[in-house]
Amino acid sequence: MRASIAVLAVAVVTVSGSVSVADTRGVLRFGVMALELEPSTDTPLFGRHVERAMTAYNAAAAYDRMQGGTTRPIEARDLGVSETLYLLAPGLEIGGSHYFFRVEAPIGHGGELTSAGIGVYPLNLQARLRRGLVAYVSLGGSASWLDRAGDGDLGGLVTARAAGGVRVAKYVVLEVGYSAFALGGSIHPDRLDRMAAGDLESVEPGQVLVAGDASGLVDVELGVTFW
Repeated sequence: MRASIAVLAVAVVTVSGSVSVADTRGVLRFGVMALELEPSTDTPLFGRHVERAMTAYNAAAAYDRMQGGTTRPIEARDLGVSETLYLLAPGLEIGGSHYFFRVEAPIGHGGELTSAGIGVYPLNLQARLRRGLVAYVSLGGSASWLDRAGDGDLGGLVTARAAGGVRVAKYVVLEVGYSAFALGGSIHPDRLDRMAAGDLESVEPGQVLVAGDASGLVDVELGVTFW
């Protein structure tokens, strides 16, 4: 029991000391990401919608061709996401000289897509390379609402991300990120129902559903720090 109390006391003192010397800084990052998501009928969350859209569209397209039309069938890849997102991510970093906790609110826009969400990085390690230059690595992820232009879409985007960067002269941050996994998409339920009913004239596949997953997405961010 005494040993347990001693260990607990040491832990409390250690945590208290860490909190007392913790630094808090605000960081505003600007970035760009090539968002390339490939769909399939096995894509988590979106797979059954991909299958439904393909089945409905291709059945109607086959009937159209029987009537002399030229509507071509679609494949899963026709429903993928291919956009360049430009990101703005205000955030906070709290920690000491070697470890810090990072939370941010990334906002993205590109083409017809807009995203807004939260990123949490519980593991961040940093080391001073020389005076005025600090290197760091981060592990975490983000969850965002994902929307397309117009009304009626429902969607989201989640990523598991690692990043490495440098902080120069305390105020400038350069970071390269690697998303080991990304999953996202946007669905328009009303248009999907209309497609399932055979309406091809007013509904294009890309207006009904875009979705997919990917690994190995790379992004680059440049930021400024506020102490």
